[in-house]
Amino acid sequence: MPPFRFRFDSLMDLRGRERDEAGAEVGKALEAIQRINDQIQEIDSQREMIRTAKNHTLQQASVSVDQMLHQGRYDVQLHADQISLRQTLAQLNQELERRREKLVTAEAEVKRLERLRETQLAEHRSLEAKQEQAEADDLTSARVLMRRRAMAAQSKETRR
Repeated sequence: MPPFRFRFDSLMDLRGRERDEAGAEVGKALEAIQRINDQIQEIDSQREMIRTAKNHTLQQASVSVDQMLHQGRYDVQLHADQISLRQTLAQLNQELERRREKLVTAEAEVKRLERLRETQLAEHRSLEAKQEQAEADDLTSARVLMRRRAMAAQSKETRR
């Protein structure tokens, strides 16, 4: 019997590569989300520093109106940047979910092909075992027949 060969090996390899690529894409999306979160946290700390500096300036005897306006404008700009980053983060989260769905689909396809391969391999092994058993039975039958013939020939010779 010829050795087992899964007809869909090339398809399984292709689906495996697609799954790996989908996993890499999920990883890239997670990295992008982490970078955006880091930027948001950095802006939060900058805004906190501005607030602290503003409070410190207000406590001083001489207050610079230009400095206060500059700090206020900078805080407003940082807040706008934060809003923009949060919108980007929402889009990235949507993209992450799309990529995760693609990964789940690709993983399911690979698993389906692996189960099919296992089923076909089990069938092949079963057929091989049956064929080996049939060959062993034929060999045993041939030996028994040869032994009977030999015993019959021997008994003919002893009768003479």
